[in-house]
Parts: sequence; structure tokens; C-alpha cells
Amino acid sequence: MLNRGTAIAAENSENVVNFRVVRKNNYPYIFIWVVYYAWVIVFTTWWTASPLLDRVYGVGIRNILHSVNLISSAVFVFVIKKEWYTWTAKIGSVFILVGMAGFLFFKNDFPVLSVSSAAITGIFLGCVNISILIPFVFVLNNTEKFYAVVGSNILINILSIIKDSTESSFVPGVSGALFSFVMLAAGLVAVLYFKEDSELFENNESVVMPSRVYMTLVINCVFAVLCKGIAKGMLNSAATTSSMPVMNIYYIGGLIGCILYFTVYKRTQKAIHLAWNITFGSITMGFLCFSFISHIEVLTAAFSIFIGIGSTIGMINMYYILGVIGKKYNSFRYVRLSILFIGICGGLAGVLLGNLIYEVDVFNLSVISSLISAGIMIVFLMMSPILTRTYYSDEWADDSQKIEIDNDHMSMFKKYSLSKRETEVCKLLLEGYTLRQISAIISIAYPTVNTYCTSLYRKLKINSRTELFVLFKDYPIKNKPH
Repeated sequence: MLNRGTAIAAENSENVVNFRVVRKNNYPYIFIWVVYYAWVIVFTTWWTASPLLDRVYGVGIRNILHSVNLISSAVFVFVIKKEWYTWTAKIGSVFILVGMAGFLFFKNDFPVLSVSSAAITGIFLGCVNISILIPFVFVLNNTEKFYAVVGSNILINILSIIKDSTESSFVPGVSGALFSFVMLAAGLVAVLYFKEDSELFENNESVVMPSRVYMTLVINCVFAVLCKGIAKGMLNSAATTSSMPVMNIYYIGGLIGCILYFTVYKRTQKAIHLAWNITFGSITMGFLCFSFISHIEVLTAAFSIFIGIGSTIGMINMYYILGVIGKKYNSFRYVRLSILFIGICGGLAGVLLGNLIYEVDVFNLSVISSLISAGIMIVFLMMSPILTRTYYSDEWADDSQKIEIDNDHMSMFKKYSLSKRETEVCKLLLEGYTLRQISAIISIAYPTVNTYCTSLYRKLKINSRTELFVLFKDYPIKNKPH
């Protein structure tokens, strides 16, 4: 019992949710991600805009800020180099504050200057977005990433509830626009504490990334279109036709999603896989509920809760995965493609689809919702083998539950000249899987797995799995099958 208790304690100490490993020198990067990112989502995006009344900037200005921000981010991610992030963050912050101050000053009397100021702000929002994304990916450890994305989403949902519940302002006697500006300035103060680290980016050697990891980009894009586009259009439609506080119920669902995400990482193995299952399961249930809300109004609340849970868990997972994979493979290319897919393919396409959905009458929306629900289930059944390989058997998925990325053991296999597939089979053998289990995990025929096993044994000059364990005794075995 003592040994088992010690083992459990050691496992818990290495779990990504262990807050004690958050480093003080990285507080500025975490703080700006929580506060600034929450400000961007709550005050400048279509995703949190109320269809009934926007009391801070108005729908027109939001559309400008959101669209320009997405396009600007997609441009700056290909312009800014990793080692520039401290200066680009500071320069971008100055322009954002000047632009927002100009908007507040000109908005009542000089509409042209007001819109121009908003556009300038949107451009440099993209600059700062990328500048804080770089340390998020390449500086923070996994635990710091985890608390940054979970913390920002908690704040987003709390602020959104307050914004949609109050009739005039967040703080009595303070206008919503002024509160927004103060929050923005407070978040951007963190850039003053960004420090240059010349040694941090000296190693530009990328670790070989399996091509199937790029499947995560497709999943992120699908999520953005479904949740931040189609589902948001349906939420807006429900909010304008239902007597229920649809948007607030949705944000309560978001807070539930944050709690669920933390619990999944605290209590389960292969948490990323489970988190996506909860995300798309919740979305599917939400769409099914929407199919019947014209007949059973109480399902409006269920729809809002499910979409809130799915949207929030998916959003957290999307950025956390981006950070883990980017650092695991030291790949700025993956980061750039992620922003392109999320911003342009997912963000803008989602907004366009969402606005189209909002214009459709409720009866037709019910039909659309039913078709989407069925489509999601069919597609994920068809794609499950690929998704299992991407989110279950890859090393980055194992690393995502640890405090820090572990690339040290990858060099163990290089000197034996194993092929990619042989290396994959070898790792799964070391994890304790049988050949038939490996066949199912990587979706290849059992005889083919047997051939790879024979080949790698020959290259390693061994004859049994016992010898394999002895040869790779230092390989970290994390998830033995039961």
C-alpha cells in the first residue's frame, strides 16, 4: 500500500494540473493571456456579441474589430519572427491603446475618425495576438499553458454573463466602454515585463512531426465553423425568439465546460481524446435539442447549456493543443498554419455561416440542425480510426498531460535506423500492447504489424520482447493497457 500510495503521489506531482510548478518569471505571459485574450473575445468578437443589444461598442464596430483582427493575425503570424515577440508586443500595445483612445474620443462627433481608429486597433490586435502567442507556445510549460487557457475562458464567461445581465455598465457609474479600455490597459501592462532571452530560440532544429498531426488543424477548423459559426447563429436566433435568457444560460454552460475540462485532466488518461469527445458530443446533443425547441421550449435551455459546454471545452482544447504540438516539435510552421486555419478558414467562414443561419426561419433551422447532428455522428464514425491514431497513440498526446514536453527519449531510436512505422510499433510494444491491439490502434493489418515487429527485432538484434524491455529500460512507460 505504501508503494502504491507513493506511486500515485509521484504521478499526481507530474500531472499538468499541478499548479505548484507555475514559475513566477512567467506570470506576465500567463496574465496577459488571461486578461487580454478575455478582453478580445468579450469586447471585440462576433462570437460573444449579443443579438439583442451591444452596450459597449455596437455591432458595426465589433464587426470591424473582429474581421480586421482575424485577417491581421493571419498576416502577422507570417511576418513576425519568434525572437521579435518582446518588441512587437510593446509596439503593438501602444498602437492598440492609441487606437482605442481615439475611438472613445471621436465616436460621438467624428464617425469617420472613430471607424478609422477602430480599424487601426484591429490591425494591431493581430500584431499583439501573435506576439503573446509565441511565448505561450515556446516559453510556457504545459501547466502554465493549461491555466492560461482555462483561466481566460473562465473570465470570458463571467464577463459575458455580467455584460448581458446589466442594463448599463459593468461597474456602477462607469460606462461599459471605459471599463473595457481600463481592462485592456491593465492586460497590456504585462508587456512591460516581457524579457528577451537570446538563448531561448537559438535551437531552431525541429523534431520530426508525423504528418497525421496536421489532422488536428482540420479538427480545429471544423470546431470553429460548427461552434463559433453555425451554433452561434442558432444561439442568436433562439435569443431573439425565446423568453429565456439564452445567452446567459450559454455562458453558464461555458463555466461548466471549464470545470469539466479541469476534471478530465485531473482524473483521466488520454484527456485530449476525451475532451474532444465531450466537445463534439455536446455539440451534437445541442443541435438535437434545437431541432425540437419550437415544440418544447424548455429544450432551449438544454441547447444553450450543451453548446456552451462544447464551445468552451473545444476552445480551450484547440489552443492548448496548439501550444503543446508547437513546442513538442519546435514548429513555428504548425503555429502559423493553425492561426491561418482558425482565423480565416474557421473564424471568417464561421461568422459568414453564422450570419446566414441567423436569417433563416426557425422551422428551417430545425431541419438544418437535425441534418447537422446526423452529419457530425456519421463523419466521426468514419474518421474514428484516424482520430484515434492522431489523438491517442502520438507522443504529443502523452506529453499534454505532463508538466513539460519530453523529447529526451526520442533520441533512443535514432541510432538503430528504424523507419517511422517501425518506431511507432516499437513504442507501442514498450507500452505493453499486443500485436493485435497495435493493429487496431494504428489501423493496419495484423500480418503487417507482425512484419514490422520482425523487422525492428532484426535491426535491434534481439529475439524477444523481454530483450526489447532491457534494451530500452530507460524508455518512459506511461500507459500500460489493462
